[in-house]
Amino acid sequence: MPTARMIERNLKDRESVFYLGEKYEHLLDFESNAIEDERYKRLTSYKNHFYSYMYAALNIKQVKMQWERAGYPIGDRPEILATLFNIGFEVSIPKANPVVGGSSLLIHRQPYTFGAIAYEYYYSGELFDLFPFKSSKFDWNNEDA
Repeated sequence: MPTARMIERNLKDRESVFYLGEKYEHLLDFESNAIEDERYKRLTSYKNHFYSYMYAALNIKQVKMQWERAGYPIGDRPEILATLFNIGFEVSIPKANPVVGGSSLLIHRQPYTFGAIAYEYYYSGELFDLFPFKSSKFDWNNEDA
């Protein structure tokens, strides 16, 4: 649960490069003093996935904020966000030319990285009604694009 602890710390640490702002500070406050137990129950509940999704979303949002603060916005780079989600906070180092990577998976004997799969899926159009991508990024009718 080290990542969960880091996400919680980043919500409150105004000096952190991952800090999201005051309106997020109390998003994950605990209801009891048994914080470790409460955190464990939040993240392992098989009946309620709210916190699993919330921590995952905050992880991505905090890394996105880190890169924006460094002058390298990656909000339109699902493959980089997925790579960083997969490899973890601790190795997120903003730079001009980030590389896709992460865990390697074999699909029909073809190796893919976690980030590459995210890229392929995001731009497949499968979720276009929920996550429309900019037509200017990829013009499928323009061979020069």
